[in-house]
Amino acid sequence: MTVEPFLPRHASAADLSAWCAVFSDGYRDSSGSTISRSALAEKLLAEEPPAMRWAARIGSGGAGGADGTVSGVAQLRPQPHQPGTGFLRLFVEPPARRNGIGTALLREAVRAASEAGMDRLQSTVLAGTGSTGESFARAVPGLRVVLSLELQEQRLDQERVLARCRELVACRPPAYRLEHWTGPAPEQLATSFGRVMGHVLDAPGAALQMPSRTWDSAAVREWEATMTAGGQRLLVSAAVHSPSGEVVAATVATVPASGGPAADQHDTAVLPEHRRQGLARWIKAEQATRLHEHFPGVRAVTSTVNQANLPVKALNRSLGYRPIAARLLVEAPVVAGDPPAADAPSHIPADLTWVRAAPEDSKGPGPWIEIAFGPDELVHLRETGDPTNIVTTTRTKWVAFTKGVVAGEFDHFAEPAD
Repeated sequence: MTVEPFLPRHASAADLSAWCAVFSDGYRDSSGSTISRSALAEKLLAEEPPAMRWAARIGSGGAGGADGTVSGVAQLRPQPHQPGTGFLRLFVEPPARRNGIGTALLREAVRAASEAGMDRLQSTVLAGTGSTGESFARAVPGLRVVLSLELQEQRLDQERVLARCRELVACRPPAYRLEHWTGPAPEQLATSFGRVMGHVLDAPGAALQMPSRTWDSAAVREWEATMTAGGQRLLVSAAVHSPSGEVVAATVATVPASGGPAADQHDTAVLPEHRRQGLARWIKAEQATRLHEHFPGVRAVTSTVNQANLPVKALNRSLGYRPIAARLLVEAPVVAGDPPAADAPSHIPADLTWVRAAPEDSKGPGPWIEIAFGPDELVHLRETGDPTNIVTTTRTKWVAFTKGVVAGEFDHFAEPAD
C-alpha cells in the first residue's frame, strides 16, 4: 500500500477519474449529498489555490492499473473562519478497509497540517452503532466532539409531503410576497438578500461551520459563484416585505449538475424583526414545491441540522423532513513531527467496526462498552469514555466468557455487599 500527494492537473485521466469516484462515493455516503464525478474533476482542475490532497493505492502496479487503483483519498483545506484549523475529508472504499489505508492517509494529512502551521484538524463522520467513521475518529488521540449533527431527508416523491407543502404555501403571511430565482439574485434584491444571509450565523453552532463575512453585493456574487462551482444549480426562495420591497427571509438549495436524485438544502435565515411570522416555514414549503415542479429528477431534499437547534428541527418536521443519519463534527490537535497512527496501540487495526452495547433507545453519551471482531480470531473491547485504551482477547476466550455471563457465573459481582 502506498500513499502519495495527488495533484489533479498532473494526474492521468484514469487516476483523476478514480480519485473522484472514491471521493464522491464517500461524500454521498457520509453526507447524503451527490457530487457528479465529472463535475468534481472539472472543479479540481480549475481550482485556485488547490487544496492538499492524497491518494492511497493497494499493490504496486502502475497508475490506474489493476494492482495500483486508487482505493483511498484525503483532502485538506484551511478553515478561513478559524485560523490554525484545517478541515479534512478522508474516504476509503469499503472493500479496501481494514488495510491501514485510513491511518496512512491521516498520517500524511497531519504531517502536512503541521508543516502548514495548523494546530487543529476538523472533520465530519457518520455516528452511531456500526459506524466505521466514528470508530476510526474516536481512536485519534485528543479527539473531541464539537457538534452533534442530524442528517435529515424530505421525500418529494411522497404525495403527503407535497400536499403539506402546498397547504403551507397557500397560507401567505400578511404584508409579504414570495420571490424566487435560479442562479444569481436579481440586482434589485441582491443587497437585501445579502443582509438576510448575514443572519445565518444566528443559528446555534453556525459560527463553528462557516465564516463570518460582510454580505454586500460583491460578497453575494462571490458566494453564488462558489455555490455553483461544481455545476450545481442554485435555487433561492425568499420572502419580500411588500411595503419596503426588500428581502427579509430566504432559504437556499442546490441541485446537482446531473439533476438529481437529491437536492441539498443549505441555509435558511430570517431578519430578527420579521421572525415569528411563519416566514421560514412558508419559504421552505415553496422551495420544496418548486424543486418538484422544475426538477423532476429530484426525489428528495437533504439537510444537516445541529442537534441543539430545536426550532429548526421542529420546523423541518412540519415540512416532512425525517432523520436518516447522525453525524459528528470532530476536532483533534495536530501533533508536530511524525504523528502516531490513529489506531495506537499499533497492533489494533484502524478500520474495525465497533458495536456499542447500549439499549436501542439510549440517547445519552454513555460511557458504553464497545466490541469489535478483528482478523486473526481476535476480539477487541473498549469504553467510549477512553477509546484509545483497548483490551484484546481471543475469540475462544470471548465465547467462554459470554457463556459464563449467560449462565450467571458472574452475578455475584453485581450483588450489593452486606
